[in-house]
Amino acid sequence: MFYKNYFRYIVPSVISFTLTGVYSVIDGFFIGQKVGYLGLAAVGIAWPIAAVTYALGEGIGMGGSVISSIRRGEGREQDSREAIGNSLSMILISALLVTLVVFSLAGILTRLIGADEGTHEMATVYLRTLSMGAIAQIGYCGLLPIVRSLGRPVLAMATMVTGCCVNILLDWLFVWIFGWGVRGAALATISGEFVTAIPLAAFFLFPQNRIPADCFRIRPGVLKHIVRIGVSPFGLSVLPSLSIIIMNLQVVKHGGDTALAAYSLIGYVLSIVQLMAQGVCEGAQPMLSYNTGSGDRGLVRRTARLTYGITVGLGIAGGLLFLLFIRQIALLYNAGPQTTAVLLQAAPFFSLAMPLFCFSRCTADYFYATDRSGSASLMVYLEGLVLMPGLALLLPALMGLKGVWLVTVTTQLLLLCLGLRLLSGRKKTKAPE
Repeated sequence: MFYKNYFRYIVPSVISFTLTGVYSVIDGFFIGQKVGYLGLAAVGIAWPIAAVTYALGEGIGMGGSVISSIRRGEGREQDSREAIGNSLSMILISALLVTLVVFSLAGILTRLIGADEGTHEMATVYLRTLSMGAIAQIGYCGLLPIVRSLGRPVLAMATMVTGCCVNILLDWLFVWIFGWGVRGAALATISGEFVTAIPLAAFFLFPQNRIPADCFRIRPGVLKHIVRIGVSPFGLSVLPSLSIIIMNLQVVKHGGDTALAAYSLIGYVLSIVQLMAQGVCEGAQPMLSYNTGSGDRGLVRRTARLTYGITVGLGIAGGLLFLLFIRQIALLYNAGPQTTAVLLQAAPFFSLAMPLFCFSRCTADYFYATDRSGSASLMVYLEGLVLMPGLALLLPALMGLKGVWLVTVTTQLLLLCLGLRLLSGRKKTKAPE
């Protein structure tokens, strides 16, 4: 029964996130073939800012999902509904603010994060177009974990799969057929996101799922708890974008636009494995949170062990496949000989980093899913604000472009040590944070 319940959540979640990764690859394929390497570089420049939007939705939704699941495990149904209602209110407010700010400041933001004369205009167009769909972006990212935690993982998967299919179809139409370039890619993206978000929102209109109106009123205590938990998944989503900004600047400095195109391509491909690992971790969250609330430590440990095994295994397999097929990937993206040469230099470093990344991601997810936000935040923010920026300044200064490629794997090795220490300390003390 345990495995049946576990995979009932895991499989739809992995399918959803994997298809998102496949979509990212196809999106890059269309841009690479029809716009060229500067189009890839422009999207790579703009994406970190766009990712903040997704991170807001992820943080709010996961915070509400964890609290809601724990409260249901404790038998506190009204508190569970309040957590969901407050999350939905925060999603709407955040979406309105993001649209206003990003649309107005898109040109300034892309220049600040490294766009040069060759990429600035395209990056600005891409970012400004994406900002018009902020309500769908924050909405679907926030609603997915909530709907999944309410026992509807297949519905969450179906809406995400449908949205990704719409993205792919419209990418072909807008970029390949109409020739709209990066603007077409952005329009295809937000169209698919609306297709995902609308059914998820409609889920709460059915009588059995309806949230009472008074639950939407922001309550300081609930808001604080959502933020405390959500700050870790928010960081997991947004801090990689900060890393990309820093890496973009260092890649351009030490390797130019050719190296930047190679780094953008690496991001497209490796995102598949990363998203599969995210699918496993987020799929396990409802079980981890509910059993934390019910006090069943045995089921929490069993769920965590299985989740670690699957995610790290995915990282090992993904890293090996990336090494084996790197030349074919370069051909698929029309990378050109110079970009391919950079890819061949960088591939071993990122392949080694993949299983390490999967471990650190699983560890952070485990901590916030069980309401141990202190350990989760330490893992997330030490990586994004201390280790990665520090190494990104140090290693390239010493070793040039090779040092840039060493940043990710070195960061993940240090996080492996930290994660093992936190898990070991928790096991010994068994004290709540």
